[in-house]
Amino acid sequence: MGWAASWAGIGVGSSRRGVFTSEQTLARDRALERYQPQFDGLRALAVLTVMVDHFSADVPNFPLPDWIRLGATGVRLFLVLSGYFITASLRRARDRMDASRLSIGKTMAAFYWRRLLRIGPAYFVFAGIALLLNLGAIRHYWPWVFTGTVDWLIALNNEWPLAISHLWSICVQEQFYLFWPLLILLLPRRWVLSAIVAVAFAGIAFRIGCVIFSAPIIARWVLPFGSLDSLAAGAALGWWGGRLRASRGGWVIALLCLSMLIVAAVLRNSDPTKLKSVLVEPLEAGAFVILVARTATGFDGNIARFLSNAGLMFAGRISYGLYIYHILVAMVFNRWMPSQMRFLITIPSLRLLVFGIATLFTAALSWRFLEQPINRLRGEKTRKALGPIPDGSWEQEGATRSQRPPHLIFSADSSG
Repeated sequence: MGWAASWAGIGVGSSRRGVFTSEQTLARDRALERYQPQFDGLRALAVLTVMVDHFSADVPNFPLPDWIRLGATGVRLFLVLSGYFITASLRRARDRMDASRLSIGKTMAAFYWRRLLRIGPAYFVFAGIALLLNLGAIRHYWPWVFTGTVDWLIALNNEWPLAISHLWSICVQEQFYLFWPLLILLLPRRWVLSAIVAVAFAGIAFRIGCVIFSAPIIARWVLPFGSLDSLAAGAALGWWGGRLRASRGGWVIALLCLSMLIVAAVLRNSDPTKLKSVLVEPLEAGAFVILVARTATGFDGNIARFLSNAGLMFAGRISYGLYIYHILVAMVFNRWMPSQMRFLITIPSLRLLVFGIATLFTAALSWRFLEQPINRLRGEKTRKALGPIPDGSWEQEGATRSQRPPHLIFSADSSG
């Protein structure tokens, strides 16, 4: 493996080489994996592709040709990021358990508490507003929404319910989080990476089974088993601590990633009943793992300036709100926009602009007055067990004030 790591420039952190026994080692690991602001830019790109796809779904070949499925690709990036951040968080939680002799019960309780306080508030505010306004199918399917099982609802009905269908990916991630700490925190360290690889292959095997037994395409997409390989791909990187450094052969790696995404796009537009269609997700996940590994190190030059742009970074920090509320915003405009102003939502380019600005404003308000205060609360409650570390695909914690973008609409603090 040495020659491969040398060629790719992947550095492996020392946390996988043995059990942590000192705070000095923990401090070194935290310094190695400090807050990387470019992840906020990457997260923003993921959510913006989904928003553009949803806001222009009824317009052929706009803003890009239909064979480029922006929404599907953006969701895949989110899943890889989610697996990466959650597993890195759990690995560091395990390191603290070993170093400080924290109990497994307290560590797992802290993890689940953090997840509930991170995902729950905006999720339930969205659900409450949608119920109050009677948007889409939420009053008919509200039990599925409040139990976090919208993905199973979609699979069983084989259709996308209005107003709530976008919640499927959040439900998939939350269901993944229920069992993932058991694997990362309880398995012997020497078995963890093998178990992660097995989970990835289980996801591929599930999709192969769906093709063989002619399962509905929607079920294959939304059920949690179909996302296991993407989540596990990010998780493997998060556990292993791999980083991709800049090198003279960087253009080769960039070309490889682009080629993988193009092949995945071609296969996604081919016959979904053929076995080759199961390669779409692994190809996209593989490309995004390389991208995440490179982002962990930090890009230089124009790419660094682009991903570190203050506006893009702020969009990344409120990306969860952008995702949760964007369908709500679109449905409210569609229902209540005055007839004399409906041209703003019927002209595709204007619609993207209006819906985008309104969603950004809504998500920013949610971040400032709902999510940020609760983030501080959960940080105070769980800092000892998990520390100020990244714990989800929708956020990046642990940044010092000096590391955060300065000129934002609202303060983007997140203390824990």
